[in-house]
Amino acid sequence: METFDNLMRYGSISLLFWLAVLVYRDFCCHVRGKLGVALALSEIAYLVSTKVDPGLGHFSVGSFLIPLCFPGTAFAWLFCLSQFDDHFSMRPWHWAVLATQFVVGLVTMAGLSAGYAEITTAGFAASKLITLATLFHLVLITWQGRQDDLMESRCVFRRMFVSGVVVLSVAILIAETFLVNRGFDEYLMVLQSSSFFIMTFFVLWRISGPDGIDLFVFSDAKASEPRTVVPVEDKHDLDALKRVIKDKAFLEQGLTIAGLADQLRMPEHRLRRLINQQLGFRNFSDFLNHHRVSVAQERLADCAERHVPVLTIAMDLGYGSLGPFNRAFKERTGLTPSEYRRQLLSDLELAS
Repeated sequence: METFDNLMRYGSISLLFWLAVLVYRDFCCHVRGKLGVALALSEIAYLVSTKVDPGLGHFSVGSFLIPLCFPGTAFAWLFCLSQFDDHFSMRPWHWAVLATQFVVGLVTMAGLSAGYAEITTAGFAASKLITLATLFHLVLITWQGRQDDLMESRCVFRRMFVSGVVVLSVAILIAETFLVNRGFDEYLMVLQSSSFFIMTFFVLWRISGPDGIDLFVFSDAKASEPRTVVPVEDKHDLDALKRVIKDKAFLEQGLTIAGLADQLRMPEHRLRRLINQQLGFRNFSDFLNHHRVSVAQERLADCAERHVPVLTIAMDLGYGSLGPFNRAFKERTGLTPSEYRRQLLSDLELAS
């Protein structure tokens, strides 16, 4: 059993190290790439520290790596979040969760080295609570974004990877809380190393494919330029979709791809394929935001509407609040709606 565990564990460490090298080489300039490297290194630290005796008061590789293990679930959470948001960026509360996990790791290591059982127990408990909270948030985001992605291969990866992260994290929490030192350690170590090996192999297999770049790089709201040649079987459906766009059906608040498919009396899977392959959009939200922001630019540039509040325009365009509208607008123009309006009106005054 130990031989098999060593094979899986050191195999996982080798794969994770190679994954970190590849991602750093090709995607270190992108936030997803940085998160991917950090996640791989944190998991290496976890696999090593759970195999090496921490020493309990004596310096060892295992005890040194313990603080690096704690942010692992936070890195996994952030990497998964970045997969559901093509415009993902680190926000203050993301940094706060990450920093908290790292500090908890330092405190736990200090308690472990000094022999303070209360501090060590409290540290592990705090880490588990943070892990549960991030997993719950991840499941919620996954559920909310289940219909948004228009690229089937990426949808499959997201579902499988997030499911693997959640299942593995929950299994580790249960094992560390209820099963360690109760006669199951040998089996738990094998399950742990095997799970990491399978997950890492799956990610390496995915990034080596033709669409692997989508996991780390996002440069525009569109996956590609719209096709210049439209298949005969798509022509009528595409014409119907363009008529709906021209009629500004995309301004309906809370519009989903299922709702748009109902309007067009078209199967949802066919509409997904049309928007992705014929119009070039990766996500349904990007499709909506692209057209909504275009209308917003027209209204913000209209002198007759210069006194209309930005919130009113946002609500008219189908946004439920000002925040999502501001983010979508700035992602596409580099300015907030207010800045855009102020700049255009200022230019008009100078021109006159």
